[in-house]
Amino acid sequence: MRNLLPFLVLIAVASAFGNIQTQFDGPDEVELRLLEPAVVPDPVDGVSRWWYTPSRKAHIYRHKYPKNIQAQPRQGEDLRLPGDVLPRLYNVRLLPFIEVGNWTTDGYVEIFLDCIISTVNISMNSLDLTIDPASITVTEEQTGNPISVVDFIDEQSTREIITIQVSRPLTAGKQYKITMKFISILNALLAGFYRSSYVENGVTKYLAVTQFEATDARRSFPCFDEPTMKANFTVTVGRKETWTSVSNMPLITTEPIVGMPGFVWDNYQTSVTMSSYLVAFMVSEFIGIPAEPGLSNVEFSIWARPEARNLTDYARNIGPRILEFFESYYNIDYPLPKQDMAAIPDFAAGAMENWGLITYREEYLLIDPNRATARAVQLAAVVSAHELAHQWFGNLVTMDWWNALWLNEGFASYMEYIGTDAVEPDFKMNDQFIIENLQYVFGIDALETSRPINIEVNTPAEINSMFDAISYEKGSCVIRMCADIIGLETFQRGLTRYLSDNAYGNAGQDNLWAALQTQADSENVILPATVKEIMDTWTFKMGFPYVTVNRNYQTGGAVVIQNRFLLRKSNDTTDPTVYQWWLPLTYTSDYTQTKRRDWLSVDEFSKSLPNLGAAANQWVIFNVDQQNYYRVAYDPTNYGLIRDQLIADHQRVSANNRAQLLDDAFNLALTELIPYADALDLTLYLKYEREYVPWHAVLSELNYVDIMLYNFAEFSNWKTHMTSLVEPYYNFIGFQETQSDPHLTKYCRIDAMNWACRLGVADCVQNSLSTYATLMSQPDNLAQIVSPNEKSTILRTAIEYGGQAEYDFAFNQYKTKSDTSFLVAMCASKQATVLSGLLEMLLDPTSGILRLDVNTVFNNVANNPIGNEIALDFLINRWDDIQNALGSVYFATWYRYVCTRQNTQAGLDKLIQLRDAHSVILGNSNSVKQGIQTVESNIQWVSLNLGEIGTWLAGNQPAKTISNVIRH
Repeated sequence: MRNLLPFLVLIAVASAFGNIQTQFDGPDEVELRLLEPAVVPDPVDGVSRWWYTPSRKAHIYRHKYPKNIQAQPRQGEDLRLPGDVLPRLYNVRLLPFIEVGNWTTDGYVEIFLDCIISTVNISMNSLDLTIDPASITVTEEQTGNPISVVDFIDEQSTREIITIQVSRPLTAGKQYKITMKFISILNALLAGFYRSSYVENGVTKYLAVTQFEATDARRSFPCFDEPTMKANFTVTVGRKETWTSVSNMPLITTEPIVGMPGFVWDNYQTSVTMSSYLVAFMVSEFIGIPAEPGLSNVEFSIWARPEARNLTDYARNIGPRILEFFESYYNIDYPLPKQDMAAIPDFAAGAMENWGLITYREEYLLIDPNRATARAVQLAAVVSAHELAHQWFGNLVTMDWWNALWLNEGFASYMEYIGTDAVEPDFKMNDQFIIENLQYVFGIDALETSRPINIEVNTPAEINSMFDAISYEKGSCVIRMCADIIGLETFQRGLTRYLSDNAYGNAGQDNLWAALQTQADSENVILPATVKEIMDTWTFKMGFPYVTVNRNYQTGGAVVIQNRFLLRKSNDTTDPTVYQWWLPLTYTSDYTQTKRRDWLSVDEFSKSLPNLGAAANQWVIFNVDQQNYYRVAYDPTNYGLIRDQLIADHQRVSANNRAQLLDDAFNLALTELIPYADALDLTLYLKYEREYVPWHAVLSELNYVDIMLYNFAEFSNWKTHMTSLVEPYYNFIGFQETQSDPHLTKYCRIDAMNWACRLGVADCVQNSLSTYATLMSQPDNLAQIVSPNEKSTILRTAIEYGGQAEYDFAFNQYKTKSDTSFLVAMCASKQATVLSGLLEMLLDPTSGILRLDVNTVFNNVANNPIGNEIALDFLINRWDDIQNALGSVYFATWYRYVCTRQNTQAGLDKLIQLRDAHSVILGNSNSVKQGIQTVESNIQWVSLNLGEIGTWLAGNQPAKTISNVIRH
């Protein structure tokens, strides 16, 4: 549950995408929940923060810098370049040999330098390059006079730096030229200039492509690999004449390589001024498919495998239109003559914003309209908008160092919603923001172990750790809040000012605040402090507040109080930070009127508001449309007024605030800040709710309660209550998907079907069984019979309510078609013997379950309420057999999986006994520690809340008995 991190396992969508197939259906919403939990791996160094949680979009954006599989270099400032000389122009010439047994690249580079401070040492970045010292030359550019090289210091393995020492000092203010030859390797690390592969007509084919962010340009050629050390790049790439290449800029000429028949040089136009991490090139047998003319003034193409040509239509349509929108939004023309987007079969990041040549994993660019889920289509649009937004934020203006990465990624994560909304208004992306970004990152930023948005980093590993939910999701939330504070139009014009003032250069957050301040001042926007003073409290402090609103119903005013919101507090914290913020208060009791505004200053713990503008019998809601980054707790009377309004006419409260009220209330109840009864009261209106965002906002919280109550007597009343809420939602949406369904209707149906079938609503179960029966009779027509959006629910329900025939069919489909969704569905069985048999099959290499899927099976059995105890007993009783069959690699992870549903002292005792019995493997594992903490938190939750929730459920049973529910 994304907002209850210490209590539940966050669901990782990264594992949704395994080996790339020719066509990708994409996971649906339910499949995402069935995949492997994000078990935090043990750190390699033994001291890193094991609690670290990546962005929920980790599967898209993480590991732009891959984890260093080699020994970590020395820490600190000695990894930074001195800045005595700075690059102005590179001429880079690379000839990759893309052949099995010879993955080398012959390289040559000329670097034209400006000397800033007189020095005899020319230091630059290099990693895993074999440099020919004899080839190194240094000349004074104006005179052409050579300068002798007296030493070459190679610190690639420790500092990722090489130093050329010359015989006499370079003179400040003069310009110099360095040349050298080198050999690099097309590595398999998905970093630098690396090799990728795919299978076409049974033949493995290879390509070479780059991934340089954050610090991997140095793996391809010696360079000044820091974001402020911008330069122009002239790229020349060699290739077989039957292949193709592409780079940031347009191709100018192609000429034969002398002495190498069948090979040619592709000479590319010199780039605009940019950082080294944005350089890109690719050599492959791909084809470029141009977009339809008229969609953009910029030449736009998609590069992909020839057989994937028919999957590029969606990207060729939305990409140019998003680019056109951003040109209008920023009021700044796209500065390059072309924009290419390439679908890479084997890619570490989900996508990378290389200027003029954006690279993607295939599944985020290639869309089969007949097979793709609604989620996959939305992801393709969102990722394209994110990367195209970077062409301005990140490329045109680059953060001055990686501590300000959020300026790149936070802005792109904010603009992806605006850009997607411009071309796909049916997606209602701006409504989805609060559930996709804001409410999700609340669950991470509510830990004492969070971090500020802006922190000091120096090493590659530290830089890599910045690609997380704080930079992406929280960054986007803070930007969205800033836009609300100064006004959207003022904010938009301020961004144009910021981009224009810093074009082709670097900037820090103070530059942004200054531009927005200037714009706000010019438009007479009144603020209680400067933009910098306000926003620095949000970027230099971790966490966020909850605002307590205690109304005075006699005077019409209220006292508002800010406190840091924490999911749990440690008693031994030594953090001296005062966690108070400049807090924008917005509130309303009538959405047809302009919202009211006030402020809590960074120095104010509380404040009296004399007049809320509401009568004593009127509700008041704070944080209008949840534009701002805080939770809100109300006094019991106001909660009652809100509850009554939602039941009487919920549409008088905005959908975003309905989602906020539910999400806030359950998290406040979880942390004992309000009674669970207040949160549960708000659910009573859900029987009338028909919109996606409010429902989806609370489902993870309801799922947690469902898990916790499952083995207790109160579960029967809980199931009746949930059925009374879900069944009207399901009946309104309906089982059958149609082509004319709006995008969010498909999302609604995913949620409604998942819960309706789970609760045993007869129509959902019977339709699923009927659809599955049709599939059994026509197994080759899956795409025509089962909507990809409904697939996982239908398959799971058929197994849960079906018999041996349904189970056998699923297993056969898994084995013959390598479709793991059938295997996941098999784990939904409610028969203990079936689940035990599945686990036993993991130990048999001839069982038909592939080794790469054993983790998926165990996890899904452990997440099955019937299978959880079976999985724990299997781990206890078959330890030696598991080790003999699979080794010890799975033990800590499987231990963590079984903890999710455990919430009794007896269960905790078994888990501790298991840990102690195998202390060598489990004793020091952070995954195990995380699991134990989860169980302890679950036990505490039951102790604190079971009685209250049971009493509430007993007093709030629906008047009409739910009869159309199928029982096991």
